[in-house]
Amino acid sequence: VIDIMCAPYILEENFTHKIVDTRALDRITLSGNIDKWEATYFKPTRYMAVAIRNNPEKLRLHYAGMHEIAYPFTSKGMVSSPEAPWLDQYWKASEKTINVCTTDGFTDNYRERRQYAQTGYYAALGTYWTFGDYDLQRRYLIQVAQEQMPNGIMPAYAPLAGGDYMVIFDSNCLWVRSLRNYLFFSGDETTVKELLPAAKSLMTLFHSYTSDNALLTNTPYAYWLDHAPLDRRGANFTLNAHYLGALEDFQEVLRFLGDDDEEEIQKRAIKLKVAMHDLFWDEDKELFSDALIGDQLSGIFSEHSNGIALAMHIADSAQLEKIASQLLKPEKHNFIYRESGMVMVTPAMYYFLHKGLCEAGYIEASFKMFRDRFDHMLAPETNGTLWEEWFIDGTGRTGKLQKKTRSDAQTESAFPPALIAEYVFGLTVLSPGMKIVGLKNIDSGIRQLEGTFPGPNGNLQVAWDRTSQHEGLLNLEIPEGMEVRLDLAGFKSPEKLVVDGGMLGKQDSKSLYYMLSSGSHTIRF
Repeated sequence: VIDIMCAPYILEENFTHKIVDTRALDRITLSGNIDKWEATYFKPTRYMAVAIRNNPEKLRLHYAGMHEIAYPFTSKGMVSSPEAPWLDQYWKASEKTINVCTTDGFTDNYRERRQYAQTGYYAALGTYWTFGDYDLQRRYLIQVAQEQMPNGIMPAYAPLAGGDYMVIFDSNCLWVRSLRNYLFFSGDETTVKELLPAAKSLMTLFHSYTSDNALLTNTPYAYWLDHAPLDRRGANFTLNAHYLGALEDFQEVLRFLGDDDEEEIQKRAIKLKVAMHDLFWDEDKELFSDALIGDQLSGIFSEHSNGIALAMHIADSAQLEKIASQLLKPEKHNFIYRESGMVMVTPAMYYFLHKGLCEAGYIEASFKMFRDRFDHMLAPETNGTLWEEWFIDGTGRTGKLQKKTRSDAQTESAFPPALIAEYVFGLTVLSPGMKIVGLKNIDSGIRQLEGTFPGPNGNLQVAWDRTSQHEGLLNLEIPEGMEVRLDLAGFKSPEKLVVDGGMLGKQDSKSLYYMLSSGSHTIRF
């Protein structure tokens, strides 16, 4: 009897084929003659053990080998900085994480192997900027929509494996947000128009669950958000923020498609944002509360609610400073609760916490917090991938650490390329198919950096060389079919910009932006 046992990592120097709920074990009973065997299911394997039981007198191994299953990714994007090598490190870790979790579709990790609706949103944040792949996102959007119920709800994952029609309500919001991103990165209007009826049906269902104050309250479907112990009673702030994101993103889709429903969606978004600003703020704590239960605020406060309040511009300027000061305050924590009692995000929602702090203007401090929490995942003894939770041997679902192994590659954690592109290089996609890309002079604390960013029509190359935040050189290589909208507000003296050898002058600098067409450009500032 031969046991073949596999494992993606070794924890505390103990080899085990038992990873979370996975048992990566195959048992073969030999016939006495020459036996040829091949595994019937692929497994995440870095380590393999072969155990021989009931050892006969004579045993000969003729051959041992492995087949590898992988999606044919091609790395197209890259970033580098002599003063910040960690940028390239996280870029490559994101690539490897996506690669490990993908065969024919985005799955959450290598153990569960489900194409979750929220996973597709986060996975694409990394994939668009690194691999420039649009097929996987198209596949996920279509397959989730194909499982849509008559009332408009979509399942947590697709294709369905059987009778398990699981619904994660926030996943539905992120499916809509994924639709917007797919349109803007790929430019595939045909597919988006085909999916528009499904999206409208879903948005109609969302609206039917809102109260008079526009909030989603006591929804009939469960929602996840992430593994943390949040307050899910009544109207949850983070769930409603996801819904607000779906409304705002769907409005953009309708605007570019020239759909008349845009105005109604915009009205819903405005009403919801006002309600969230007015109803969830706790004056004593100077934070947004986790939930509104009836007319009472929850006593639980989280990085989730307050990070996404900044990311979605729900907080006003006065609230912004109060929230950011508490989020950035150095505190002891166990990755579940901070010393102040604030609930911490898991990697699955760190994107919105980081984005919120960056949107509030705390870019350098936010990246420091990011590295403080993620760097241990990329230590020399690891696989160099981004984990499912902060610990491989623990979970914060109950608010307590448990000795239960987790995946060390989670596609929902592969968002760093999107953060690097937007808040280090200053890039945003402004129109479908990346025909117009915004570029802003960002104060991230990094002076020298260069990057290549793929698009449907070719690669955009950006190189910043600053002597200070307000003085330096910008080199661009813009592919055919793309324009770059340079944000003049990021420069101290826009009228002194020298574009391709000519000074911009006061006349051109009166506008907010300067458009750069395809080709090579040099800008001195």
